[in-house]
Amino acid sequence: MPPPPLIPPAATAAEARALLEATGWRQVGVGDWSWVLADPSDSWAARVTPFDPAYRLHAQACLDGPPNRWLPKIDAILPLRREGYVVVMERLWPAQEERAAAFCAALGIRNDSGYATPNDLPFPEADDDLVALRARIQALINEGSRRFKLWGGSDIRPGNVMAATDGGLKLVDPVFVRGLGIVEAVREGRRDLLADFSREALEDFMTIPPFQPGEDTDALRRRLSEIYGA
Repeated sequence: MPPPPLIPPAATAAEARALLEATGWRQVGVGDWSWVLADPSDSWAARVTPFDPAYRLHAQACLDGPPNRWLPKIDAILPLRREGYVVVMERLWPAQEERAAAFCAALGIRNDSGYATPNDLPFPEADDDLVALRARIQALINEGSRRFKLWGGSDIRPGNVMAATDGGLKLVDPVFVRGLGIVEAVREGRRDLLADFSREALEDFMTIPPFQPGEDTDALRRRLSEIYGA
């Protein structure tokens, strides 16, 4: 079990990261939606996000089971303020790209984020767990499509495949909500497209890593205030 991070559920993502760092965890990665920290033993990781509904679906599905050798071991999902959360999981490492690409090809789920999935790479490790994973990811894609107007779909690609300490491949981030679609909907005042998210959640969305302090982010926040009223 990992050291239990003492993170109150009212904490922001920034406060959660500070609390983790105060107990010896260190940042080891930054993605489009989250920051990843590793514990001092390099056995566990904490993925911290103020807003990422797609990964939440995936993490919950991993927790609910059944276990699958191609999915990461997740210990807990810790709630943060509003829709933020911390996923405490096994520490993972970059996977060998060619092997990760072969895994994606063997999984056989078309990518919806712009990556051209190869279809002619041999993957001798394919097994019943891979067949089960294919069905689970398709169910996740269908659930997201039902729940979110700005659902993206599959993000199966080598960059979202990592490796455990023993070298086993793990699919870490297979689905996505269209973040750029949210940005465009805010700019265009499309409250109908934003209806799946609260105003507060959208404010938190504008604190994920790609949003840097400056006029562009400030202008987007002002537009959000115009849509919902000051």
